[in-house]
Amino acid sequence: GVLEKNVNLSIARDLVDELNQTSSMRAFLTRNSDYFVPLRERYHIAERMKADLFVSVHCNSSRRRGSGNGTEVFFLSLHGASDQADADLANLENAADLVGGVPARADDDLVNILYDVKRAAALEKSQLLAESLLDHLATDHRLESRGVKQAGFAVLKSVEFPSVLVETAFINNPAEAKLLRSANFQLQLGRQIATGVASYFERPGIILPGSSGDSTGKSGR
Repeated sequence: GVLEKNVNLSIARDLVDELNQTSSMRAFLTRNSDYFVPLRERYHIAERMKADLFVSVHCNSSRRRGSGNGTEVFFLSLHGASDQADADLANLENAADLVGGVPARADDDLVNILYDVKRAAALEKSQLLAESLLDHLATDHRLESRGVKQAGFAVLKSVEFPSVLVETAFINNPAEAKLLRSANFQLQLGRQIATGVASYFERPGIILPGSSGDSTGKSGR
């Protein structure tokens, strides 16, 4: 079998290595070995590092083995998920804190900052980042593009920077699980995401790292 947490970390390491080869970016991980980091702590780490963006790397799964396929990128929704399947996926990911022994807190923050200008700006940039990443992930003909979507992932709720969650491929799809086990495929995914990040910073109006900050946040769970 293949463990999602190991695949995620491997892809995230490849992503960070790729980004750190560029002179304009400094990337870091919210974890660098096999230990659990609560969802909110993941983006708090990035906030403390004054990150310019945050990417959470995951493998997807479907209720029925083999029924799902492809790659997709999420950014935060304040008004519900794109569809019920996306809502179920967000609920599953958000339950990680409970599995890790961390009780969920009342999310009063979201209500308090709903109309905050920083939230609106972060969401707009998050969509641009998600689109840029998916454009490059979808270049692999083995992975169907499932599109850019929105859902209420707890890990995406910072207002300090654009945040996205990448569902690279389906770990319970036998064909895609075989790909995910491959170190070469993991490296390819890391490079594609890194290229997407670089493309995002080339968009008009997006400030390069080093201008407003010198960190690019990455999360691999």
